[in-house]
Amino acid sequence: MQKQMLFFVNPNAGHAEIRTQLMDVVTIFTRGGYDVTVHPTSRSGEIPQVIAAEGHRYDMIVSAGGDGTLNESVTGLMQLSQPPVLGYLPGGTVNDVASTLQLPKNCLEAAKIVVSGRPVSIDVGSINDRWFAYVAAFGAFTDVSYRTAQNDKRILGRMAYLLRGVQAITEIRPIPVTVEVNGQTIQDEVILGLVGSTTSVGGFKARRELEISLTDGLSEIILVRRIKNLVDLNAVAAAILRQDFTGEYFHSFKASEAVISFEDPVAWTLDGEFGGNIRRAEIHNHRQALQIMVPNESFIP
Repeated sequence: MQKQMLFFVNPNAGHAEIRTQLMDVVTIFTRGGYDVTVHPTSRSGEIPQVIAAEGHRYDMIVSAGGDGTLNESVTGLMQLSQPPVLGYLPGGTVNDVASTLQLPKNCLEAAKIVVSGRPVSIDVGSINDRWFAYVAAFGAFTDVSYRTAQNDKRILGRMAYLLRGVQAITEIRPIPVTVEVNGQTIQDEVILGLVGSTTSVGGFKARRELEISLTDGLSEIILVRRIKNLVDLNAVAAAILRQDFTGEYFHSFKASEAVISFEDPVAWTLDGEFGGNIRRAEIHNHRQALQIMVPNESFIP
């Protein structure tokens, strides 16, 4: 009996390759032993609804598209008591998830990984009732991700670039926060917060010394403190580019859970998409909650 696959394709994700090679991709899946159901997506929120209702019927869920498509797939799978394995054909140009999971950017090569690679169990993050696959963020420049073109979703990279060009300190608004993490409470003013389990954000590959793991049940939490002058601006930008989050400009933690509270609701981005305005963010890392296909030779920390 053939295995069953539900294949979501987002034709508007800037993934022109999948539109021209769809039949070739389906052929790879079919030859890999799957009976394939192709589901083109037409609206936001469609994927999690379909997966929640029908996902239990399938052995594999595959998504082709950008960050939003992947996020919706994860959201749907996390609603199932026994979620099927996830396959991913990455779209866009930055492809943080593809870099983290060592997936090829060519859709035909990625399709081959789906049927001949190996499944690994990875952590999944949540903020209140929302899920994210690799990164959640708030503060300065994070809205670049969901207000600009699909191929310009670079959080850290864009921030470092913009910080270097900022001429007026008033352009960056500090956000008062209270952070409860690892048994301590911290109150401060910050300009940016990042939460994630990823070795690549905004096209930047994390240094091995940071010891980031996708499977240990711990999220990396980085807060950039208030910038007071142009000297601070340049120092923070330089620190981000060299991935040094240990200095006076940062709070940095590893934690399985945390709470970040604000005086007023603050906009978050989840996997590069708008995640809502949140006043109290209850953050949880769900250890090895989903399985995703990766290359056989890959090393997933």
